[in-house]
Amino acid sequence: MKPLSGSRILVCGKGGSGKSSIVTLMANVFQEKDYKILLLDGDASNPGGLARLALGLKNGPKPLIEFFGGRDKVECPVDDPAPLTRNNDYWPIPERHIDLAEIPPDFYVQKENITLLQVGKIQRAYEGCDGPMSKVTRDFIVDGDYVTLIDVEAGIEHFGRGIEQNVDVVLITVDPTFESFAIAERVAKLCRLMEIDRVWTILNAVPSGEIESVMIRELQKREVEILGFVRHDPKIVKAGLEGTAISRCKATEELIEIIEKLEHHFNKDVG
Repeated sequence: MKPLSGSRILVCGKGGSGKSSIVTLMANVFQEKDYKILLLDGDASNPGGLARLALGLKNGPKPLIEFFGGRDKVECPVDDPAPLTRNNDYWPIPERHIDLAEIPPDFYVQKENITLLQVGKIQRAYEGCDGPMSKVTRDFIVDGDYVTLIDVEAGIEHFGRGIEQNVDVVLITVDPTFESFAIAERVAKLCRLMEIDRVWTILNAVPSGEIESVMIRELQKREVEILGFVRHDPKIVKAGLEGTAISRCKATEELIEIIEKLEHHFNKDVG
């Protein structure tokens, strides 16, 4: 069995730090390494999200929250911390995981080893907050040996809703800004309070060795551990401008190193 099979990896960070790009690059590398990947788009604000970046789609699949009854059935985890359940079923999904075969095909998109699901997007004015979608993000756990990559909204509000409750790894994307350093420090502290041990940063869009040194120094001052870095890559910028999928690029090689480090950590913990 592959070291990261069955794990849930959440990627968070400051707005604009490149969370969705990092998730996409990770998915591409996992696919090269012959993992089965589940992409869970839990960012209700990003209209394109992983559907565009990972699969090159203009529109994503049907919102996953509708499978669970929509807002009429699913409440914000702050108002109702009870676990998510299927319709007409009292068993919590964290206890009896989802079999992907029970999800109708219009709720997901598959391409080779990658399966994409979107929890939901804000579509209308006065629709309400995205709290109910957060519960789906928190508790949607799939049976089997998928590695689940979870993309969440910017900032740290998701910690207020406990989305990290059922994850194995938290990765913080940090771009070269002071705000990114501050958010990384706060995320690391919140993870410690939640007793999440596997927390690392990925330095992203690093333009030079000099800036990389500053980023490393600032994160070390804040006692935040670094897993790896991704240098500024014009191909990723171009994909962002054109609204196209991120294909294999120089940054892919850097993500290979990062994922191999993750595999090493998991092997070491098992051993």
